[in-house]
Amino acid sequence: MTHDAKPPAQPEAPLEPGQYGQFLKEHGIATTRLADSCGIETIAIQAEHLPSALKLLRNSQEVKLDLLITVSGVDNNDTYDSVYHLWSYSHTNELVLKVMIKKTDVPEGKLPMVPSISNFWSAANWHERETYDLVGIRYSGHPYLRRILNPWDWEGHPLRRDYKQPVDGLNDKNPHSFR
Repeated sequence: MTHDAKPPAQPEAPLEPGQYGQFLKEHGIATTRLADSCGIETIAIQAEHLPSALKLLRNSQEVKLDLLITVSGVDNNDTYDSVYHLWSYSHTNELVLKVMIKKTDVPEGKLPMVPSISNFWSAANWHERETYDLVGIRYSGHPYLRRILNPWDWEGHPLRRDYKQPVDGLNDKNPHSFR
C-alpha cells in the first residue's frame, strides 16, 4: 500500500528578531522578522512607525544605519511593499525594511499610502517618485510627488500586476513597427 498524499504542512514558527528588530523593539516599535534577503536581516514594519523607526536607526550610535541605498516598490500577490535598503558605514552592516500594505486594505480606485521620508532623507525624494510612477505607491507628505520616468499623462503604473500595456506603433507586434 502506497501513500501518495503528503502529510499536512506544519506551520512555520515565527522568526526570532534579529539585531535591528530587537533594537526597534527595545525602543517601542514593533516589527516582524521576514526571511533574510541574500543573508541580510529583513523586517516588516507598520507604515505609521516608518519615520520614527528610520530616524532611530539612522541617528542611534548603536546601529547608525546612515546611508539610504534605495527605496523601491513591489506589487506582490497580496501586498504592495515599499522596500528600504539601509547601510551603516560605521558598522559595515545593512538592513532591508519593508512596509507591506495589504491589497484588501486599499480602497478600489485608490493607491496604497506610505509616509514619505524625503524630508528626513533627501535621497528618498527621487526614489519615492520612481516607486510612485512605476508601482503606484503614494508617499504622503512628499514635497513634489509627480511622475519621473513616464509622461505626466501616462495611464497606470507599469510595474503593477494588473497593468495593461497600451498598444501603439512601438509595441503592436506589427512586423513593420520599430521593434
